[in-house]
Amino acid sequence: MSIHRRRREPMSRSRRVHADDTMWTVVLTLVAGALLALATGLCAFTELERLGPSVGNIVVFRAVAGATEWWHIEAKIADAPGQTCVLSPAVMGSGGGSLIIEARRLSSPPVYRVHWAGRHTSNGASDCGASADLVLSRSDLMRLADVSGGFNANLRMIDP
Repeated sequence: MSIHRRRREPMSRSRRVHADDTMWTVVLTLVAGALLALATGLCAFTELERLGPSVGNIVVFRAVAGATEWWHIEAKIADAPGQTCVLSPAVMGSGGGSLIIEARRLSSPPVYRVHWAGRHTSNGASDCGASADLVLSRSDLMRLADVSGGFNANLRMIDP
């Protein structure tokens, strides 16, 4: 008799318990997948924050006919804490000049130390001068590079 009872117990087991287990497995799998996707996305976003221009890249400003940008950037002067000057792409392009990236600090957001060499950066008293060491954010540096044609654009290398 004990043999028959053993065989009947698994057969008399309700199907609802089995269905509930399957539902919990699916729910837990979806939650684990969502958490994994979220963690991967946050890690990728953190790595993207570190991407950007590298040390040694150059932004060259050349005279362009009809350059009339109305925006400007306020840059911090590296060697004079608290002092700023203005970078106007239209003025920088009309006189010519370049920005070279000298250093990069991987803060959040990244900050760049650049060296300006050229005629003027703006009109008036807010001009940085013919040569200046400046501190720029990545977004400001990218805006300047976009206006001038990009990093290392139109540079000719000297062959040996």
